[in-house]
Amino acid sequence: MPNPLTLLLFLLITVAGVGQSTSGEQQDTIKNYYGIRVIPSRAMNIYGIAIGPVGSEVVCFMSYTKKSHGLNIQIPGQGFNSVFMIKPIQAKALTGNKMDTIQVGALHNGLIVSPMGTLTSQINGVSLSGWMSAGLKLNGFSFNLVYNRYEYLNGVSIGMVNHTGKMNGVQVGLVNNATKLRGIQLGLWNTNQKRSLPLINWCFEKE
Repeated sequence: MPNPLTLLLFLLITVAGVGQSTSGEQQDTIKNYYGIRVIPSRAMNIYGIAIGPVGSEVVCFMSYTKKSHGLNIQIPGQGFNSVFMIKPIQAKALTGNKMDTIQVGALHNGLIVSPMGTLTSQINGVSLSGWMSAGLKLNGFSFNLVYNRYEYLNGVSIGMVNHTGKMNGVQVGLVNNATKLRGIQLGLWNTNQKRSLPLINWCFEKE
């Protein structure tokens, strides 16, 4: 029976070959792809399965947001270069309606999976990894074994370390930190704008 890793590599090589058959001029004009697409990609929208070593946010010279809808698989992912990101988010970064004006590099709607983790700018859905997940905004559920780091998070964040700027929802981990929390924190040490407490912390104040 073929090795699963061998099959995955064969799939990546095959799809990459099909993608490269399109001329550079056509790649600049075709913005939507359906089915399976290798990432990183300059495509405006990928509907189906996006798969590759890292996400499309590494393509940083485009004037539009690169979006994927469905399943996004990054092997190994960008978590290998994020060791020094495990630190609290500063309150000064949360001024005004930042997410209403900033242009995100990549946005994923659906499920995003990576062994080492992702640095996708915005996720609407679920993020899973054995290491980390970081970005500007996540709406949904984030389970990453070591840590989660988002400036804005609406939903649930689970990991050994959770750092969030503006948090609406629940943080579960060994260490939880939220600069502006509206919800509950469960962990060995929990910090928000009101207090620092072991085991459980909370804040339900509206802005």
